[in-house]
Amino acid sequence: MNPERRIYPRVNVAIPAELITHSSDSVEVMLINLSVGGMLVEGGEDMVAMKPPVEGAPLELYLHFGLEAQAVHCHCRVVYSRRQSQQCVQFGLSLLSIDHQALECLQTYINAQLK
Repeated sequence: MNPERRIYPRVNVAIPAELITHSSDSVEVMLINLSVGGMLVEGGEDMVAMKPPVEGAPLELYLHFGLEAQAVHCHCRVVYSRRQSQQCVQFGLSLLSIDHQALECLQTYINAQLK
C-alpha cells in the first residue's frame, strides 16, 4: 500500500469548471480532484490546442469553478498533461494565485469532504 505523500490532501470531485487562456479562449472542463496546492481537470480535444504565448514557456491558465459557498477564480500553471483517449485530455494544475477568501472556502470544502 502506498502512503499519501502529497503536502496537501486531495479530494475527488466532479465539478464543472472553465479554463481561460492568455488570449481569452475558454474551454469547459471537469474538475476531477482538488487540493489547496493544485487540481486535476479533464476535458476534450480543445485542451490539446492550448499553448503558452511563447514557445518553451509554461502554460498558465485561469480556472473558474463553483463550490457550495462561492465561486472560485484562480491562476494556475499546467505541470503535466496526459491524454486519456482520443477525445479526453487531463491537465495537472499547480495553483499560482488565489484570493484569500476563495482559498479559505476551498480549504473548508476539502476539510468537509475528508471527514
